[in-house]
Amino acid sequence: MTTHPNGKTMNIIGFSKYGKPSELKKITAAYPHGFDASNNIVIKVHASAINPVDKALLSGDLKMVIPVAAFPHVICYDVAGVVEEADSEGKFSVGQEVFARLFGNEKDGKKTPWYRGAMAEYCVADTSNVVPKPENLSFEEAASIPLVGMTALQVLKASGLKEGDSILITGGAGGVGTMAIQLAKHVFKAGRVVTTASKGDKENLCMTLGADEVIDYKTAKFEEVFGESDESKFDVCFDTTGESLQMSEVVKDGGSIVTIAGMATLEELRRIGGTAWILKLFVKRRVKRKEYKAAKSNNADWNYLFLSPSQEDLSTLAKHLESGAIKPVLDGVWDFHSEDAKDGWQGAFNQSFSGRAKGKCVVKIV
Repeated sequence: MTTHPNGKTMNIIGFSKYGKPSELKKITAAYPHGFDASNNIVIKVHASAINPVDKALLSGDLKMVIPVAAFPHVICYDVAGVVEEADSEGKFSVGQEVFARLFGNEKDGKKTPWYRGAMAEYCVADTSNVVPKPENLSFEEAASIPLVGMTALQVLKASGLKEGDSILITGGAGGVGTMAIQLAKHVFKAGRVVTTASKGDKENLCMTLGADEVIDYKTAKFEEVFGESDESKFDVCFDTTGESLQMSEVVKDGGSIVTIAGMATLEELRRIGGTAWILKLFVKRRVKRKEYKAAKSNNADWNYLFLSPSQEDLSTLAKHLESGAIKPVLDGVWDFHSEDAKDGWQGAFNQSFSGRAKGKCVVKIV
């Protein structure tokens, strides 16, 4: 990370080496600079959300796929805020309220530059990944949407889910799960939405979002509940928890299984310029996977979905949020400026990385 020419600085949450969550520190860093102003904007960050992939990036598990350009590196990529510096092409204006997923682009080269991180007072976003913030959402609510919303939407589109279809979604109380339930029921108009969650608050949450039935994964296995009868099986199965092998027992003949679990999430395939060879390698390996073979033995399709940058999908989500068809689900909001281990930004990462969160953990910066 280079020094700003005028010595301008900002506060960030970042890490100076790969490792455990304890590596995350609040430090002073240079204000964003050195980017192409024609297709990038600077956002004054009001809120940023945490995702499981952030933990994998921090640990170094994704360094062969999403390498960072320099340390310290700003963590997190979901953001909502106000345009501080507009792009020279005039797609966005100073003072405009926006939200985005901070994907890189081919101009970034092979590594993710430090200014792409969202857990900071300012960040840089490619205009192709930015959308105006829905007026009926707070900045904290808007920041919770990009990754989980786009992932759920892209999976449901890829699955071929149609009006009246049945769908099983595992991990319904998680970030992606809460979006998938709402989209499946209220946007795709699925006739039967079943999910898995623990009893109590998480079960109740899933029901209020649109689930018709919730299976307590602690006391029952969905493959035993729905695997005996063809009538109880599903047109689509959406795996967020690494259970796509078991889903082959409950998917209908000719149905579809889509998973986002069990492999590294290659969110920035386009950025690293390796899309073609990675997907080619994946396709070769897919036919050898037991999940793929199990699905095919039941005349069903099986696929792993990589989240792709899509301004169109984020705009679609914004419209559904504005209409009230879907809503953000927040586990809580933490304070960026507090150093308290529970109420400050550390508490947000602890809760998100624990895997126990209901919906999204968001850090309020302004």
